[in-house]
Amino acid sequence: MIKPKFFSRYKNEIIIVLFFILSHMPSLGHDMFNTDVWKWRSRSYDFGSGVFGLDFDKTLQKYHPGVTLMWLGTVGVKFYNLYLDVSKSGITPDSIQAVFGLHTTQKFLVVLAIGISLGFAFIASRRLIDTRYAYLALLLLILEPFFMAHTRTFHLEGLESTFMLVSTLWFYYWLQETENKKRLFIASFFTALAFLTKTTSLYLLPFFGLYLFFDSLKKDKRFIFALGRSFKLWFIWLFPALLFVFLLWPALWVDPVGVIQYLGKGVFEVGIDTDHQQFYFGKLVDNPGPLYYLVVLLFRSSPYLLVGLIGSFFVKKTKFIYFLLSYAFFYLVMITIPSKKLDRYILPSMTSMVLLSTYFYVWCLDKLKLKSLTVIVLFFILPVATAFCLHPDYLSYYNPMLGGLRTGMYVLEPKWMIGQGEIIKYFKNVQKTDNLEPSWDQSFENVNKHSSVKNILTVGFQEKYYTQIWPFFREFGAWAVIKDLTPFAKNTMYFVYPVWNDDSNLEDRFKLEFVTTIKIRGVNVYNVYKRS
Repeated sequence: MIKPKFFSRYKNEIIIVLFFILSHMPSLGHDMFNTDVWKWRSRSYDFGSGVFGLDFDKTLQKYHPGVTLMWLGTVGVKFYNLYLDVSKSGITPDSIQAVFGLHTTQKFLVVLAIGISLGFAFIASRRLIDTRYAYLALLLLILEPFFMAHTRTFHLEGLESTFMLVSTLWFYYWLQETENKKRLFIASFFTALAFLTKTTSLYLLPFFGLYLFFDSLKKDKRFIFALGRSFKLWFIWLFPALLFVFLLWPALWVDPVGVIQYLGKGVFEVGIDTDHQQFYFGKLVDNPGPLYYLVVLLFRSSPYLLVGLIGSFFVKKTKFIYFLLSYAFFYLVMITIPSKKLDRYILPSMTSMVLLSTYFYVWCLDKLKLKSLTVIVLFFILPVATAFCLHPDYLSYYNPMLGGLRTGMYVLEPKWMIGQGEIIKYFKNVQKTDNLEPSWDQSFENVNKHSSVKNILTVGFQEKYYTQIWPFFREFGAWAVIKDLTPFAKNTMYFVYPVWNDDSNLEDRFKLEFVTTIKIRGVNVYNVYKRS
């Protein structure tokens, strides 16, 4: 039982955790489906069957490895199935209601895990600097649009970046008193969670090791002494982290060598050597080049982050701030080396940059002698207003200092679909004005066999967008289809193309007539065509 003393001691941390959770709850299950959510849902089922069926080999599903996400996904499945059994709601597991219900449950568990982790980040931040800094830093991080977007998804980046940040903060906090075993185990535990989420977090191994070595060398100029001391501390931190990894991943219990070999093969053959096609400055490229993440930082960061980050270079920095700066910089270097690049990969570096930018703002408040609560509240008006305006489509955010969505979507293609709400709103109106009938059939194959398909709303999308939009159409009895599947497309009524990749002119199976453009916050984003 949690004692009242706990709430009194950690009231600030509880406020941060609750703020994060409550700010993420609105529309959580009905905002978006990312491209890979169906894969991770399937992997979670297989992972869970491996755990509860004692077939532990099944808990190795992907080289990422995504273990923390699959644990949360498995728990989500159990809780949602229990809810269906107890509530007697009549919702069947294969219904569209169940799709959204399970999606909401699994995403909530991700939000809960990240929120609790940020509570630990707050503890370390306030003890390393002070409570005011911790509040500013954590609130700015929570309201950072790109972080907000990826901590609302059933995916890896939100979890990984948070676990890495907490691990980094507690590692540094432990170094201030290496005899403190509580700090050590918290740092090691979150390191393990980061390792179990995504292999790019292995960056912590060389970064912590090199930091320990150079820090020891600075204190004592003897090379061998510094090497020995740093290795000792590095191993003291790493051993419990590896122990936690082993305990939390059943696949390691039965075939540790095979797991390590599989992870290594995935990292080098897919993570490093594989390209990823994307639109970059209006052109389809395999590798966007060494400046890609600088461009991502400029376009995906808030003005608060960029201004504060630049300002932090011109103020006197503490050892802790240099530590954060090194962490962010070298992580950017690491992810720039592989040819496969995606904008969301920058997130672990951005979390540290938010803490850096906050240091500048605290310095400004001190210089101006502004310490009142009113000033702090006024400081947060802009980020809160931004979050309110974006909700729930945070992935559509691009830095307004560089032209916002209107410019940004042509520079950095939205890798996950944006504007689902605007698309659905438009086609619900089409269904009504065209007097189209709702269809509740179990498959489009059955619908497509009958002439009645002409009286049903059908909309074609590029395949990567179809996987993210189809549940929203099924909710109101319409059908989204993959435009490249000719048996389906031949009877499809409308087609939607993003403006940055409108290849409707290549359609040679039938004639398309332009209807209108769907806008997001006044910006043309999707062109709508009708088959004539």
